[in-house]
Amino acid sequence: MADKKLVVEKKDPGIAALISVVCMFILGAPAVGYFYIGDVKKGIEYLIAGWVVAIGVLIAYVAVGMLTGVGLCCFPVFIVPLIFDLLIVWDVYLQAKGEPTKLPVI
Repeated sequence: MADKKLVVEKKDPGIAALISVVCMFILGAPAVGYFYIGDVKKGIEYLIAGWVVAIGVLIAYVAVGMLTGVGLCCFPVFIVPLIFDLLIVWDVYLQAKGEPTKLPVI
C-alpha cells in the first residue's frame, strides 16, 4: 500500500487573525479563526469556552448588581472576556504562522 500524506494548505496568519477579530466583535467568537486554519477541535473548544466566560461574567455582574444595588462598580470585569478573546486571536495568529501556540487543546 502506498503511504498517504496529509497535505495541509498553509493559511495566511494575517487573514486568520482578521477573521478572528471580526468574528470577535460580531459574534463574540474569535475562535472561528481556528476553523479557517483547519483546527476544528480547538475551534469548538475555545468557541464554547469563550461564550462560557462571557456568560459567567454577565451573570456575576447582574448578581452583584442585584445584591448590592450598585452594578456599574463592577464594569471593569467586562475586560476579562475581552482579554480572553484577544488571547485566542493571538493564538490563532501564532498557529497560522506555524509557531508554537500558547493556549492548550482542552
